[in-house]
Amino acid sequence: MSIVTIKLDELVTLHQGVTPDEAQPVYEKIAETIKNGDSVELDFEGVQLATTAFLNVAIGKLYEDYTSEDLKQSLTLMNVDDDMALRIKKVTDNAKLFYANKLQYEETLDDVLYGDGE
Repeated sequence: MSIVTIKLDELVTLHQGVTPDEAQPVYEKIAETIKNGDSVELDFEGVQLATTAFLNVAIGKLYEDYTSEDLKQSLTLMNVDDDMALRIKKVTDNAKLFYANKLQYEETLDDVLYGDGE
């Protein structure tokens, strides 16, 4: 098993991760590396901003396929300041809840958007 360092600043525009579309390649690179049995160091050096929308896809989406324990062993975050750490914690906490109860969330959303059919 090897460690692959992903320099986030090389994958975002103007030192900022803003959109979910911009985050998708980051997610794919992380997921592919873990799938291959390697570990990932996600390096935030030089990144001035990463929005919640960006982090939901880049990191949060990993919880759809991997457990918290899998990710603890396979993913290390580097050069994360306190504000970013809080944002990442919020994203990961929400992702864990969402993917643990995905069907219930989708049914509730359908009810809110389209009614319950009665």
